[in-house]
Parts: sequence; C-alpha cells; structure tokens
Amino acid sequence: MTGSLQGQRRLRRWHRLVAMATSIQLLLWTLSGLFFAFVDIDYVRGHQFKVPASPVALDLTQFAVTEFDAQHLVVRERLPGEMLVGVYSESGVQWLDQNGALAQALTAEEAFALGATRTVMTPNRSEWVDQPEVGSEYRGAPLPLWRLWESDVPDRVAYIDALSGEVLAVRHGAWRWWDFLWSLHIMSYTDRDTIGTWLLKVFSVMALITAVLGVWLFRATRRVATR
Repeated sequence: MTGSLQGQRRLRRWHRLVAMATSIQLLLWTLSGLFFAFVDIDYVRGHQFKVPASPVALDLTQFAVTEFDAQHLVVRERLPGEMLVGVYSESGVQWLDQNGALAQALTAEEAFALGATRTVMTPNRSEWVDQPEVGSEYRGAPLPLWRLWESDVPDRVAYIDALSGEVLAVRHGAWRWWDFLWSLHIMSYTDRDTIGTWLLKVFSVMALITAVLGVWLFRATRRVATR
C-alpha cells in the first residue's frame, strides 16, 4: 500500500509539472479553436466585400497571337474593353495583351477604378507592393500588387494583381484576428503558415503525455480506493 501511495505521489508530481508546462498552450489551442469553429470562414476571407463579376462576351479573334506554349490559359477582361490572356507554365504566369505583348502594370488611377467596381469599397489611398514580406497579409499572392484602402476605413484593405486586375484578397479585422490566432494555434509566429514546427511537435507530445498521465493517475487512484 505504501509503495502504491508513493507511486501515486510521483505520478501526481509528474502530471502537475507537465500540465503546468502545457496549460497555457492548451488554453490557446482551445480559444483559437473556438474562434475557428464559430466565425464563418467566408466572412473572414472578405468575400462579402467583393462584387461578383458579370459575364463578359469574349471575342478571341481580337488576339494577334493564337498559339501559346502553356500548361493552361486564362482569358479575362481587365479594364473595360481590354482583354488579357494569362499563360501558365512551370515558371509561373505571364499576362499578354491583345497584341501578344506583355501586359503593362495598372496605374494607381486604374487600380482605383477596378477597386471601386469590383469591391464595395471606394478606395482613395494606394500603395505599390513588389517585394514579398514574411507574414504579410498578401503572402503567397503574385507580385506586383496594388494595396488599396479608404481613408475613412483604413482597417479594410484590398489587394489587386497589378497585371491581371484580379481582386486577390480583401483583408479586414476579422481576418487579422483569424491570422493571429492561427499563428498561435500552429505555433508559427513568423510566417504564420508553417505547420509542423518543432514547437508544435514538442507541445503536442507534452499534451499527449499530460492526457495519458491523467488517465493513468485516475485509474491508479481508483485501484487504491477499492482495496
């Protein structure tokens, strides 16, 4: 009996130490999980701020070049009456105009016009983005971009592909909260995208140990109590 009690004390001590080390991260996992479960992901992604594109009549006879070496093609209207072809290959995408030349980047004024017609925003401030930034709101998007926002609502930002004119993303407060909590959830605090960091692996193992020790302690306590 004395040996069993001593074993339980040691088990409780180990369980307490491991639980103390993992309790904060377990709380963060729970809080972030609650946010992900109750907040609509489409709302987080800002789809409600985008204006659905209307069907456009495509006249492919306008293009001077009709043969492309590509994995697949995308035809889209950038500005009214301006058609572009996106040529996708292993090296990325090239946007060509109707003459077969590389498309020129949108000016700030043209980007404002697209932002006003393709989102619910009326942007009047812009920033040219041509360098990747770790952990940025536009990470993973093709560069260059136009970053657009309204002076009265600086929290809401639209990112437009400077070559194709596509509205790639609209970021707002809910997305930033989601992104912050996601970084805590996966324990990737720099780029906020790396799943499988050494911290996540260590704390996952420690959380498992906490659970196993808890079950073991419960069963050991019951065995002693029934004797």
